[in-house]
Amino acid sequence: MKKQALWLAVAASLTILPALAQDNEDWGDDEWDLEAPSSALPFTGFAELAIGNRVVGTDLNDALTLGDARIRLERQEQFGQVHVDAKVDGRYDAVLEDWQGQIRELSAQFSLTDKLDVKAGRQILTWGTGDYLFLNDLFPKDWQSFFAGRDDEYLKAPSDALKLSWYADVVNVNLVWTPKFDPDNYLTGEYFSFFNPAAGQLVAPNPPLSAKAPNSDEWALRLFKTLGSTELAFYGYEGFYKRPIAADEFGMPTFSRMRAMGASVRLPWGPGLFNAETAYHASLDDKDGILANIPNSQWLFLLGYERELVTRLTGAFQFYLEHTQDHDLLLSNSPAPQWEAEQNRTLLTTRLTWRNSTDDLTLSLFAFYSPTDSDAYLRPSINYRLDDHWHMSGGLNLFMGADQHTFFGQLEDNSNGYLRVRYHF
Repeated sequence: MKKQALWLAVAASLTILPALAQDNEDWGDDEWDLEAPSSALPFTGFAELAIGNRVVGTDLNDALTLGDARIRLERQEQFGQVHVDAKVDGRYDAVLEDWQGQIRELSAQFSLTDKLDVKAGRQILTWGTGDYLFLNDLFPKDWQSFFAGRDDEYLKAPSDALKLSWYADVVNVNLVWTPKFDPDNYLTGEYFSFFNPAAGQLVAPNPPLSAKAPNSDEWALRLFKTLGSTELAFYGYEGFYKRPIAADEFGMPTFSRMRAMGASVRLPWGPGLFNAETAYHASLDDKDGILANIPNSQWLFLLGYERELVTRLTGAFQFYLEHTQDHDLLLSNSPAPQWEAEQNRTLLTTRLTWRNSTDDLTLSLFAFYSPTDSDAYLRPSINYRLDDHWHMSGGLNLFMGADQHTFFGQLEDNSNGYLRVRYHF
């Protein structure tokens, strides 16, 4: 039934595309559009069809991992000194057998002074130097979209926030206030199974895992400066862990309080670009690390390097270390110490990207490997641009691990392949 419903949505979408293509033949100049290609339509955007399937059998989830028929509408408008951005998605999700809508962006940006900018509303926020590794970027992420093979754009979930940007000779400042905590879109069992330490096995709960988000705000701060060719930044955060990795007194998943601070540097080094980043995540609800239901504080470290290996082939490499404080207390108080991670969890990543001479074909491989967890995650992909309108993408999400309780090992049965076709209008 899920695939039948998907194909009905696909058929409906295909009837839209020729009409859009016909409209595009008469595109002309339009004063409202500042950046996107001019159009006779009052908006730009794209239509996309995406399908994904597991490459291994599983008793916990259906074979289908991705089934989207999506329409994106975008609009930019200028009202005097106020710039407004709007991006809206509507899609049919064949995995959930449901029609869904999301406002990706609805924000207003303006300047209070020549040094102070304001951006308010729904927006995508990001900073830090990591590639798929987020030490100080504690804005919400959509991991279910990432593992299913949706476009990388959807890894970054929107925030309802107020962002102030102050620029000065000494230092530049970003201050972000989110009135209500925005969690990650974490694994719930609807798309992918995961390891439950309490049960000691893989689960795909029905009803899906759900944790009530705290009715509280969160703050994020970045101080940054460029000295010559060196980019320096310092970060601060006050809020909650982005996933419900704590438990309340009834054993239900919850979000515990967390404060973070960190720094990063990025600079040219030899023929490439070097970056380093560190962060300290302080567990405010368990400062001594003695509570079994609250995560311990951690130090995070990242080293990265990127360079062109040969003509049109770029390589990027990262080393990541996650050091858990009071690890002995964690093991002694944990109800399942055999499932706890190593005190010093390490992760290596490699990104290889090749583009042809006309820049319309891109081959990519991103690989995660953890020596301490003995698990890995491979993301090979291909992207082909037929013309200015049609784009095709495909790839694999391959998980493997020696144990079911490690981060990537728990997802081994969720390995999948996907294909996306997109039409821009």
